[in-house]
Amino acid sequence: MIIFIVPKNSGLKKYKDKILESFSGKVVEVRGEDVPLIVFSLIEQGKNAVGITGEDLFREFLLENRNTGIEIIKIIPWEDELCLFGKPTLCLLGNKNCNLESLPKRVRVCINRKYSRMAKKYLSRLEDGGFEFEKIYLSGATEEAFANGISNLVIDIVYSGKSALQYGLSVYDRIFSSDMVMIGGKDDIV
Repeated sequence: MIIFIVPKNSGLKKYKDKILESFSGKVVEVRGEDVPLIVFSLIEQGKNAVGITGEDLFREFLLENRNTGIEIIKIIPWEDELCLFGKPTLCLLGNKNCNLESLPKRVRVCINRKYSRMAKKYLSRLEDGGFEFEKIYLSGATEEAFANGISNLVIDIVYSGKSALQYGLSVYDRIFSSDMVMIGGKDDIV
C-alpha cells in the first residue's frame, strides 16, 4: 500500500484532487513544509510513501538534508492567473520608493523561517557584493515587520502581491518560482 502525504492547505485542493483522482491508498494531510521529511521518514521505515508539496519547500528541505534518496517524481505546473508571476515566487522585497542599490550596505532583513536556507544561500551572494545583513526569522508577519520598522527588507513568497502592496513593498528580486512536485524514493512509481 502506498501512503500519500499531502499538504493541508485548502488553496491546493485542485492540485491534490488532480493527483489523487487516480490514486488508491492511504492519504495523510500535514503542513506543506513537513511533507518531505515525513515522506523520507516513512521510506526509511520501509514504507512506500510519496508526497506532493511546493517545489520551494522541497528545495529548502534538500539544502539541509542531502543524500536522502528523495527526488522529484513529477512536476505539476502551477498555473494560477491570480499569481503575480503565474506561480508562487520567493522574492526579496523592499520599500516601494527605493531599490536595493539605494539601501545602506548594512540592513535588517526579515525572512520567513520556512525559507531560511534558501534565503541564506541567496543573501550570501549579496554579501559578496558588500552587503551586511542582520537576519530576523519569523513564522509569518514578514511584511508587518517591514511596515513596523523592524526590517528594511523581506524575503517571503509572493502570491498575488496584494499584501506586499498593502505594506508599501515592491519586489526587488525573484529568488525562486515554485511549481507543485510529487516526491518520493528513486524506486517509487505512482
